[in-house]
Amino acid sequence: MNKHFIDKILQKIERIIHLDLRYYVYNASYLIFAQVASTSLSLLSSIAFARFLSKEIYGQYSYIMSILGILTIFTLPGMNTAITQAVAKGHDKVLIKGTKEKFKWSFFGSIAILGVGVYYFLTGSILLGKCLMISSLFFPFLRNFQTYSAFLSGKKQFEKVAEYQVIVQIISTLITILVIYFSRNLMLILIANLFSFSLLRCYFFKLTLKSMTNQSNDKETISFGKHLTVQNILGMITAWGDKIIIGTLLSFPELAVYSIAKSFSTFVRSLMAPIVGLSLPKLSKMEEKEAYLAVKKKFLHLVLLTVVVCGSAIAICPYILTFLYSQKYVDSVLYAQLLLVALILGIPISIFNKALFPSQREIGKLYKIRIFHPAIMIMLFIILTPIYGLLGAVLARLIANLFGVIYSMRLAKWI
Repeated sequence: MNKHFIDKILQKIERIIHLDLRYYVYNASYLIFAQVASTSLSLLSSIAFARFLSKEIYGQYSYIMSILGILTIFTLPGMNTAITQAVAKGHDKVLIKGTKEKFKWSFFGSIAILGVGVYYFLTGSILLGKCLMISSLFFPFLRNFQTYSAFLSGKKQFEKVAEYQVIVQIISTLITILVIYFSRNLMLILIANLFSFSLLRCYFFKLTLKSMTNQSNDKETISFGKHLTVQNILGMITAWGDKIIIGTLLSFPELAVYSIAKSFSTFVRSLMAPIVGLSLPKLSKMEEKEAYLAVKKKFLHLVLLTVVVCGSAIAICPYILTFLYSQKYVDSVLYAQLLLVALILGIPISIFNKALFPSQREIGKLYKIRIFHPAIMIMLFIILTPIYGLLGAVLARLIANLFGVIYSMRLAKWI
C-alpha cells in the first residue's frame, strides 16, 4: 500500500518535470546506498593508513596502487560499458566473451608491472620492487571479474549490483585494516588487499554466470569495448598519473598528503555519481538528438546540485580532515578545497560523456571529448607540478576541467 501511494505521488511529479522519476528513485536507492557504503569504507581504510602508518609508507602504497590503476588500461575497462549496453539489448553471452578478451589483454599489464618492479628492485628500492612484482600476479584477477557488475547493470538488477559491491568492499576493507593494525608491513597489507578483492570478485562473477538467460552474442561488443578503452587511455593517465608524477618528482610523504586531499573530493564525487550513472541504460536506447535534449533539459539542475554539495564540502573540509586524519594531515585541507572546486567543473564533463554515449556511430565525438580534456590535464601536470609542487598538481586539474567543460559544450553545440 505504501509503495502504491508513493507511486501515485511520483507519477504526479513526473507529469510536471517530464522525467521517469520512479526509475531514478527506486534504482538510485540501491546504487546510492552501495556508493555511500563503498566510499565510506574506502574513507575508513584511508584513515587507518593515515593514523597507523607513516606518511612514507602510505605514500608508497598510494604509488603502487596508482601504477596498478594506470595499467588497468590493459584490462580493457571500456569493455564493461560495452557489456552493459549489449546485455541491455538482450545479448547475455557478451559477459563471457568480453571477460575472456579482458583476460587476454591483461597479460601485458602483468608483464608491465613486473618490469617496473624489477626496475625498482635493481635500482635499490627493494621493498617497492618486491611489492610491484607480487602485484603483477594479482593484476588480472583484481580487475577483470568486475564484468559481473556490468552484466547486472545491463539487466537493471541494481539491487544485486549494490549488494555484491558492498559485500566485497566490507570484507576486503576489514581484512586490510586488520593487517594494517597488526602488521604495519607494506607487503602484507598489499597482499591482503589484492587477494581479498580478487577472490571475492571471482566468486560473484561465477554467481552471476547463473543469471545468463540466453546465448545471444553481439559481435560488435568486443570492438566497441576496445574503442571505448582507447578513448579512455588519456583519462586513465590523468586519473592515476598525478600520483605517479608526485611520487616520482616530489616525495612519498607529499604523495600521502595529496592522497588524503584527493580521497575527500573523490568521496564527495561518489555521492553524486549514481545520479549521472543511472542515465546510461536509459540513454543507450535513445537516438542522439533525443539524448542531447534529455540531458540539456536537466543540465542546469545537476550543475546547481553540484555547486551546493561541493560548496558545503569546502566549508566543512578543514574540520572533517583534521578530525579524521589528525593534525598530521592539516596540509591536505587547502588541496582538498581546490580539488572540490575542480569537481564543480568536472561533473558537467561527465554529463556530456553520458549524453554522447548512446550512439556507437558517434565514436568520433567520443574520441574528441575524451582526448582533449585529458591531454590538457597531462600537459599541465607535467609543467606545473615540478614548478609549484602539490599546488601545481591541483591547479593542473582545475584549469584542465575549465577548458574541458567549455570544449564539451562546444562539441555538443550548446555554445
